[in-house]
Amino acid sequence: MTRDRVLPESARDVAEFSALLRSLKRNSGFTLRQLEERAAEQGSVLPRSTVADMLRRDGLPRSELLAAFVRACGDGQHLAEWSSARERLVLDEVREPPAEDPAPRRRTPVVLGAVAVVVVLLVVAVALWPRTEPAGDVPTDRTSPEVLFLPSAGSWVRIRAAGAEELCLTEGRDRAGRYQSAVAALRPCAEPGGPRVFMQSAGEDVVTVKWEHPVEHVMGCLTVMTSGPAKDMVEPREDCVEGDGDQVFRVERVADQRYRLRTPSGDRCLGLNGNHVEAGAEALRQPCAVEVDQEFLVDLDARD
Repeated sequence: MTRDRVLPESARDVAEFSALLRSLKRNSGFTLRQLEERAAEQGSVLPRSTVADMLRRDGLPRSELLAAFVRACGDGQHLAEWSSARERLVLDEVREPPAEDPAPRRRTPVVLGAVAVVVVLLVVAVALWPRTEPAGDVPTDRTSPEVLFLPSAGSWVRIRAAGAEELCLTEGRDRAGRYQSAVAALRPCAEPGGPRVFMQSAGEDVVTVKWEHPVEHVMGCLTVMTSGPAKDMVEPREDCVEGDGDQVFRVERVADQRYRLRTPSGDRCLGLNGNHVEAGAEALRQPCAVEVDQEFLVDLDARD
């Protein structure tokens, strides 16, 4: 880097962060093609079209795209600073929701009259429409479980056991002692020292669940383990990977405010070890069933 280093922590908002990314690319001296080739040499995928789109608009890139871009530009030694600045701006968007739209102007009588006519016509059309049901096994919206609505930037949440509302899904340990790292388990919500939980959209109807370390403030994605002594348990991992089916969940409404965390396989959900809703019970991926240990309450904007 022959010019003054771009300082990601100086970005006060998303627009400034995007401008810094453009400055980083300009200072690197590399073309889009060269960045793509450098990323490939480093074991990453960085399509030219994707980079061009990222630099053209003001928005926060995905974490893995940011990492590949920063490394390709030759600033990989400062990747932690870029990632930290990005996470800060993501959280700022959650803390500062957009201002409400100003009150709409009073409509004129002509517009109101037109609306009234349309409403009457719609009512008549509905009344005359044949009341038939779809035949056979054709899926309808009524058979598709409703998913949890999240703000576009995500939200801090608290996940509680529906069968014991005083217990939260937070950091715990494998009670059998086979796995020494932290895993997701039920602990009293009032117990201090646990991670904060952030839920963020990861595509159509699926989310990632991130833990923020209470001291180091590092974010990690909850990940279902697929092998080893803690197979099917859930642990936080710093390497959040787009498209990783073991790091995303479909949060489906079961009844009232109860939700089920379904994994992309379709027939596997998060439940509790031994089906026991009790303090210390580890979260476990298991076949979906109508069981209370697979039902959770999700409190949005819970920052404590």
